[in-house]
Amino acid sequence: MIGDVVRAIAAMLAAEQVAGVHPTVAFEAPKKDWAAARTSPTLNLFLADIREDLTRRTTTLVKEKNADGVAEYYRQPFRFYDLTFTLTAWTNRPEDDYALLGLALICLNRYDYVPPSFCSDELQAFLDEGHVLNMRVGGKIFSDRFATELFSAMGTDYHAIVSVVITLPVPAGVREPAGPPQTQPPRIGVTDTRGPSTDEILGRDPKDPDAGLRTRTRATP
Repeated sequence: MIGDVVRAIAAMLAAEQVAGVHPTVAFEAPKKDWAAARTSPTLNLFLADIREDLTRRTTTLVKEKNADGVAEYYRQPFRFYDLTFTLTAWTNRPEDDYALLGLALICLNRYDYVPPSFCSDELQAFLDEGHVLNMRVGGKIFSDRFATELFSAMGTDYHAIVSVVITLPVPAGVREPAGPPQTQPPRIGVTDTRGPSTDEILGRDPKDPDAGLRTRTRATP
């Protein structure tokens, strides 16, 4: 599914043109050997980090219902992971780098999410569940020194970085079968120890859910 995210962003960027040329979109780490072998204007989309967005973690189970509206399975809700990419432009002249990176910024800032038209395979299944792939462009990446440390590790000349963060919903847990459907209304008995009777409260009848609650009094044996 992560590969589908990368391909979706690459398709967005490759659809643009700079100086009449569609840029190549590469996913490799921008190391020295890669930079030397490049032969055309290239946008490098490097996946730098994956971490869960714990603010969106929830424990409320999700019901999977059949055509009759009866719960058949329960499963854990999706968990959400932030995929952080570094986007850099590589051409033969600095001014062309700037033009290409600016074009990428314009392209990505058209949306707050990855458009469904670029999503396929597993991503389409997430969209069918009502999720969107939220996208944030140009935010701070971890620390002020991250960019310089990255290029130092890669052994290449420094290039300006634009961060691209995609929030990906990921299935969690195992589907568990639900119990048999309820056929009788729940009963709650309330007894007053000072008297001979018990109040019995009947919950909603599954066969007639609009009937409401009922209360009946019966003698205590």
